[in-house]
Amino acid sequence: MRHIIVFISLLTSTFSFAQSKEIGIHIGASNYHGDLAQNVVLGESHFSGGLFYRHNFNQYWTWKPSISIMHISGDDENFEEYRLRNLSFYSDIYEVSNVVEFNYLPYSKEVFHQNRTFYTFLGIAAFYFNPKTQINGTEYELHAINTENLESDDKYKRFQIAIPFGVGYKYAFNKNFLIGCELGWRKTFTDYLDDVSGYYPDLEELQEVAGANSRLLSDRSWEVSETKMQVYEYGDQRGDPSLLDWYMQASITISYRFTPIRCWAN
Repeated sequence: MRHIIVFISLLTSTFSFAQSKEIGIHIGASNYHGDLAQNVVLGESHFSGGLFYRHNFNQYWTWKPSISIMHISGDDENFEEYRLRNLSFYSDIYEVSNVVEFNYLPYSKEVFHQNRTFYTFLGIAAFYFNPKTQINGTEYELHAINTENLESDDKYKRFQIAIPFGVGYKYAFNKNFLIGCELGWRKTFTDYLDDVSGYYPDLEELQEVAGANSRLLSDRSWEVSETKMQVYEYGDQRGDPSLLDWYMQASITISYRFTPIRCWAN
């Protein structure tokens, strides 16, 4: 009889863990690393936010899907060696992600567990981006302008996949409310978050195909060169296609837990 009671208690504990659900928000800052930011520039950080759901399978493992809106930007003006290139961009990123968190400490409100822990996470995400820039206050979508004059088969897609991973800390300050902080990176599989990757096209041909604005936006050295003329030629390197772009997010998390995690030991 005692063994049956223990078995039922273990089963109830597992069910309680599985039913421990949270919903929450995260707010913070986003940034990017790529051809227009060889090093992360803190001044290019922007507000980001989103919603998430947590499903706590047990005191160590959690599944967390989320949706996020981020903003990233980059500017050659931030780096002396790239100022003549004079390219810049900004883009909103709309992301849907699924990650798994691993808690380093047994995390719950039970007596023999912890109400705080560091954790790591890893998963997969889908995101949409659309790099833009401005000249004289007029906004242009760079994908449509095709600044590197790519063939249609080579033109980058604005829907992409990324690998999110990072570290965090969370703390349950009562039975239902939790707060935390998180730092996450996204490894992408595109070099065009900033619309910069390969080589300068034939500007005369680009102008014929896409218009005068495409030529001006492909090579913006004319804005800062002494001659006020475009200085780059067909085939000159515009970016580094061997290095893919990254984006990242630092955030504060606040969540509400519907069902406190219960342990059979209590």
